[in-house]
Amino acid sequence: MRRSLAFALRLLLLCLPAPAMAQGRILVDTIRSKAIAGNAIGDTPNREVFVYTPPSYDRTPARRFPVLYLLHGFTSQPREWLDGSYQGLDLQQTMDSLWRVDAGEFLVVMPNADNAMGGGFYVNSAAFGKWDDFVSQELVQYIDARYRTRTDRASRGLAGQSMGGFGALYLAQKHSDVFGTVYAMSPCCTGMVGELAPTSDVWRYVRDTTLAPPPAMRGSVRLASAMTAAFGAPYDQPGAWAQFLPLDLLTKDASGLRRSCAVVIEYGLDDAIASVPLGSRAYAEALARAKISYRLDAFAGGHTDRTRQRFEQRVLPFFAQQFSGAAPNGNCTP
Repeated sequence: MRRSLAFALRLLLLCLPAPAMAQGRILVDTIRSKAIAGNAIGDTPNREVFVYTPPSYDRTPARRFPVLYLLHGFTSQPREWLDGSYQGLDLQQTMDSLWRVDAGEFLVVMPNADNAMGGGFYVNSAAFGKWDDFVSQELVQYIDARYRTRTDRASRGLAGQSMGGFGALYLAQKHSDVFGTVYAMSPCCTGMVGELAPTSDVWRYVRDTTLAPPPAMRGSVRLASAMTAAFGAPYDQPGAWAQFLPLDLLTKDASGLRRSCAVVIEYGLDDAIASVPLGSRAYAEALARAKISYRLDAFAGGHTDRTRQRFEQRVLPFFAQQFSGAAPNGNCTP
């Protein structure tokens, strides 16, 4: 308790001006992926990866650091977390602020998963390439070989927003031996609910591409079309999507997340994408039925209009606590 209170007090110092010396770095690597090569849409296997290294990384050559793998959303890319696109968010600056309050340092790894259809949902796909294998194997192995990382699963976390939240839950369930903690921000597409429900008009436009969807539905149709391509089958083909949707996976086998250090889901009460709040609550209910500890946070706001606030006040401080041991780790074992 005393340690947690001290940590909370230190976080209040985030608003203080940063000392000139307390700066991490953003490095941009390119990985040539065997897993993504040969995909059906001809997407390049040369994947850009943004890596944040904390201020002491270069000064302490014997020290190893935890790693947060951060997955972006549909039609997005990692640069948007750095260039102010989300209410002025500069992830590098926020991470440096955490260092100033002695919150514990860690690396942040952000792969660019954008493609011609807006994103591949971080699953193994004939259309888009084996993104599951790329993130859970190639990317992790590359980062561990190139950077000084702590390689136990308790020192690796997954977070993502929207499609990235989907990817974080999906990969955390499948690879609990690799990633110990998961934080899903406004996760889309966890189940067939909201605009993705089987009765939704969205699917009529996905099936018949000669029809022009109304403007308000275009985003949902594009998302559903990309999911159909990524999963390699129509939504109504029996069992085809159950192997990918996080809610279905959890209902079928909860053993992966039972090993998690922590599971956090958050969503905006005013999110206009109906599948996000509906799916987040359904996923939390499934966790409860499986007797898996979790935290469900609902905040005032829409899909992305509190992104900077959530990163600065919730997501990144949460991982600082997890990695430093200031937060309870539940079933988190090596």
